Amino acid sequence: MILYIENPKDATRKLLELINEFGKVAGYKINKSLAFLYTNDEKSEREIRETLPFTMARKRIKYLGINLPRVTKDLYAENYKTLMKEIKRDTNRWRDIPCS
Repeated sequence: MILYIENPKDATRKLLELINEFGKVAGYKINKSLAFLYTNDEKSEREIRETLPFTMARKRIKYLGINLPRVTKDLYAENYKTLMKEIKRDTNRWRDIPCS
């Protein structure tokens, strides 16, 4: 699950309450050791770190096979460019495989 919060400093307490309530109702337990948090600035990060039990993501995380960088403009470079390199490398390697 990915959540985008407009004002994380004020919303963190309510977010934790909702996550815990959902866990009780649904019978699920949120694995907080696998949860990551991105912030827009370091000041917010320091303030939130004290209230949330989540890991603060430094550069990027991988979610469903996609690298999610901290800066959105890096999304293309982190995913598409590397994928194209892999595809080109694979097709070049497959060219020499004899098949009919």
